[in-house]
Amino acid sequence: MDDVALEVLDAFATGHVADAAELVFEYMATTCAEVGWLVPAAPAELPESLRREVENLVGAYAAPGTFLIGLRQGRPIAGVGLQMRGQATAEVKRLYVRPIERGGVGRILMEALHARASRIGIGRLVLDVLPTRAHVIELYRQLGYVETEPYTVEPVPMVYMEFMF
Repeated sequence: MDDVALEVLDAFATGHVADAAELVFEYMATTCAEVGWLVPAAPAELPESLRREVENLVGAYAAPGTFLIGLRQGRPIAGVGLQMRGQATAEVKRLYVRPIERGGVGRILMEALHARASRIGIGRLVLDVLPTRAHVIELYRQLGYVETEPYTVEPVPMVYMEFMF
């Protein structure tokens, strides 16, 4: 990981929607590979619901939700979404750090996401994560997340976690 500071921005407010969409697509392609699905070469090859998300991030993460992007020397290297699931609950989605940049970036993004969620009055954050992503599950635990009951149905087994403010 580079020693240059990470800049965390709201992708929508700063004109980085295309960068955010690229990161979300990379996340989705990586996930497809991990679960043994056909790896898409472009967003058009994603299942319809995922394709719609990539094509309309502003709608998928509508205010007061958002998508945060991490930039290093002006280059997009990471992102994470906050999607509303009610008045005081939001879902953390698509935490992704480009492989060469891993090693602390995810924590920085999550801390920024927590600050944003707290500022807009969110009382509970939920998320799901593949059980094979042990390093990410450990990060979530370090940040105060605990396992919880499933809040959605996914096509693959997931670990469900929540964080209470």
